[in-house]
Formats: sequence, structure tokens, C-alpha cells
Amino acid sequence: MRRLQPHLVRHRPVRSALVASVAALVLAACGGGDGGSDASSSASSSSSAASSDVEPASGDTIEADGFSYTVPEGWEKNTDLQGTAITLALDSTDKDGFADNVNVVTDPTITSLEGDDLADAITNALEQADVTEISVREPFVVDGQEAVHTTGLFNLNGNEYRVDQYTLTVDGTGYVITFSHNADQSESERDDVDHSILASWSWA
Repeated sequence: MRRLQPHLVRHRPVRSALVASVAALVLAACGGGDGGSDASSSASSSSSAASSDVEPASGDTIEADGFSYTVPEGWEKNTDLQGTAITLALDSTDKDGFADNVNVVTDPTITSLEGDDLADAITNALEQADVTEISVREPFVVDGQEAVHTTGLFNLNGNEYRVDQYTLTVDGTGYVITFSHNADQSESERDDVDHSILASWSWA
């Protein structure tokens, strides 16, 4: 199993872009959630890759150097970025204590990894960060580029939320696209939102 470089796998506070200071960023930007957990299946991977079969989101377009994407109606861009995050958008209509959101970070250390090696490295980093219910889902195609798809349950200061991360390298840049949702949302509910955003994705 290939490992992340040693400086990427640390005890709290986690600095790796894979498990990101995204955990703190998401909670700071959106508030804590208190839903129950949605048990994931055991870790598995597939040699085939899925692509979105839902309609692209039709809200605001978020643009960054290297890519753009559209968020659902009611979502908006947040400019309070921290760490390596380059975009953050959240559901401003969500009133249940945790606003669903998507953020993108870059990580140059993942550019030499792909497929199972990348999935193993991400899983290891999540385990080191005490993330639970980790699952490697089917690879996913984001605007023609295959991403490793992982999911896990974060518990930060007693607040649980679930993340789905799509990790890939495009034109020499490593990207981690992280969707965060209330822990009680089902996999299909999360996929409907996440895939609508990914269906709108465009690499520059």
C-alpha cells in the first residue's frame, strides 16, 4: 500500500488536503450538525467508473483557476476560505444547523498516485484522522477525468457529518472535491445533490 508523504498524515489538527483542514473549514463556515449516522457499506472498489445520470445543477456558477461548476438553486459562494481551499459554496437555505456544502482544495502530493494506490492513501489518511465508516466507492468521471470516490463520517467536537470526496489529478494539479452533508442523509440523497454539481463541472 502506498502511503501519503509523512508530513501529510498527522494527528489532530489534520493538515492533509485529503482529509483537509476541510473538516474545520466546513464546520466553521456552516455550523455544527447533530444528525444520526448513515452506515456505509464496507470498503470496496471497482475497475469501472460511473458518471452522472442526473441533470446538471442550475444555480450560480462558481469559477476558479482551472475549473468551473454550477451549484443548485439556493446555494451560494462563500469567500471565507482557509488553508488550501480554493472554492467553497454552501446551501444558504439549509436551516437544520448544518449547511450542505462543497469545497475544492489542491494537493500536489497526490499527483503521482492513481487508482488503487490513491484510494489506499486516502483511506489511510482518513483512518489516521479517526474518520469512521470509511468506504471506497465506485470511481467517478468528472468532465472526462476519472476520480477516486471515498466517503466517511467525521466527528468534530461532537458534531457528526458525512463527506464524499472525489480525488483526481488534472493537467498536473491534484484536486480534492469534498461534499459535506448532515450525517442522517442517505447515500442516494447525497448523490442526487453531489452528482448534479459534478454533472456541471468543466475543466479549463
